[in-house]
Amino acid sequence: MNAQPQWPSFSPLAETVSRHPAPHERLAELRADLSEVKARLRQVLEAVAAKYDISAKEVSYAIDGYADDMLSDLVFGIERDLEHAAEADAPLRPSAGP
Repeated sequence: MNAQPQWPSFSPLAETVSRHPAPHERLAELRADLSEVKARLRQVLEAVAAKYDISAKEVSYAIDGYADDMLSDLVFGIERDLEHAAEADAPLRPSAGP
């Protein structure tokens, strides 16, 4: 049996017009891109699962158990840097009184 899975085709991730957007904008864009990456990974895993009769539960387990960790590891440094930069750029908030 030489049936090839029907792999989903993807358009490129959206690119930012500005080369250096504000840190909070870049952080939001990173998080949106991660959500899109997870959706694309799910589509690919679902294609493999359909070919080999793997349950949807196993696909969800792979995404929730492994893909989330993999993506977190991939962007940990830049996400942390963007969070710190966004906090530094945020206006100071008045502290609550005693």
